[in-house]
Amino acid sequence: MTTKLYIFVRNSLAQSRQDRTTTSVIKGLDMTKAMIRPEFRQLLMDQRGAAVILWSCFMIAIVIYVVIARNVLANPKYASGLSFAETARTVLWILVLVDLGYFVWWKKRYLKPEAILDDAKQVKLLRALEEHRGYLEQRAAAAVSTYVTRKVVLFAIIEAIAVYGLVLALVGRYFADLYVLSGLGLMLLALEFPSEKSLEQIIQRIEAAG
Repeated sequence: MTTKLYIFVRNSLAQSRQDRTTTSVIKGLDMTKAMIRPEFRQLLMDQRGAAVILWSCFMIAIVIYVVIARNVLANPKYASGLSFAETARTVLWILVLVDLGYFVWWKKRYLKPEAILDDAKQVKLLRALEEHRGYLEQRAAAAVSTYVTRKVVLFAIIEAIAVYGLVLALVGRYFADLYVLSGLGLMLLALEFPSEKSLEQIIQRIEAAG
């Protein structure tokens, strides 16, 4: 009887140690899944650099539009403007208002962190982020790719406003319109600068959700 009791206790203790070991391994795996590797996290943050470069190109393009308009219209051949200039001006200003409305709608609908996280699976990953490991890194890569892609679309929406100003200057020598719309485009682009904080918030939300 004593021998059987000893064997029972020994087996119970061995089983208890095995259970604790298994639990520790599972917890360790869960912690690994819930973490983004430091090197991959840095790679995620580095994608902001691509967005900043594209943002700079859009800013420079607007300045170039102003330079082009002034140089072209310095030629007496184009000094008189076109006969339909006034009609074109009305149409283009309507398009400006439409573009501004679309800008507000796009930003509200697609650039909120919730929208980026919800729609992240629908976008193609940036090439630099294809070497992810695990579900968490895959989700972070998709979210960052979504953020960068949608930021570029927003930049293009803003630049269209400056393009309308260029057309107005070329069609009817409306330099005041050119300066106003170019200035508006530069201001909106400055407000939409892809900051490190905005990208960091998205990554932190993914890590918090696990």
